[in-house]
Amino acid sequence: MREHDRRLDAKGVACHVLIDGWRTVSPRFVFHGYDDDVQGESVRPYLDTEGKLPGRVAAMLIESADGLVLVDAGNGRFAPELDVGHVHEELASLGIPPWDIRCVIITHGHADHVGGLVGPRDEPAFPDARHVIHRIEAEFWSSAEAQALPNAAGLPARTALMALLDAELLDTVEGDAPVATGIDAIEAPGHTPGHLAVIVNDAVLWAGDAFVSQLNIPHPEWVSLSDMDGRTNEATRRRLLERAAAADLLLAAAHMSISGTVARTGDGYELRPSERS
Repeated sequence: MREHDRRLDAKGVACHVLIDGWRTVSPRFVFHGYDDDVQGESVRPYLDTEGKLPGRVAAMLIESADGLVLVDAGNGRFAPELDVGHVHEELASLGIPPWDIRCVIITHGHADHVGGLVGPRDEPAFPDARHVIHRIEAEFWSSAEAQALPNAAGLPARTALMALLDAELLDTVEGDAPVATGIDAIEAPGHTPGHLAVIVNDAVLWAGDAFVSQLNIPHPEWVSLSDMDGRTNEATRRRLLERAAAADLLLAAAHMSISGTVARTGDGYELRPSERS
């Protein structure tokens, strides 16, 4: 396995950030109720020339002692209009075929996290992997409420979950659950009902979409239009920030383009970027 530019070190356990793609979004999407007069001073330095926030879509590969563990799988084929769906290419660049993945942790059911779990014929993309999802998350994406979401937003999750269930590859967890040696899935609800975050070797906290911007660290109250329950997600962010600060965890997330440690600043927090992000 060759060295990768976006490798995070979890006390000797290698974690590779896999870039599924890049995209830009309006700050009014990232921060619901965005008011330039109120938030602009903090946000404007991050905007591109079109007034949008650059961001990434990412998954993470962990070199666990029990075998390779993948956290999410990107968009797959479900967003053909965007330059995304590159997780499998990223794995190939590391010399890893799909059948080498032993476990997949599904943080939540949004398309940019589950689309890559299935192939072109809706077959499981990682046929030898145990797939782990929170029970509440699986139940939501199998519900009539999810089926009624606009723009067929629930289709990728339903497709992936059905394929995994049919192949007997899907396990559900509740509470905080050990998934592999040194890898724990922890409850982080709000962005979606059963959203999970992942802690690796008590060193790296992969927050999934609990944080959608590095600006959520000093401003956990700035919720996103993509948060299904913004107030619950704010509480989740504060809990994760406190845990990261107390345990000196490296914080990284799917849409944050930088990672780093979290430091308390008075009654808030700040991100201190790492050398590798």
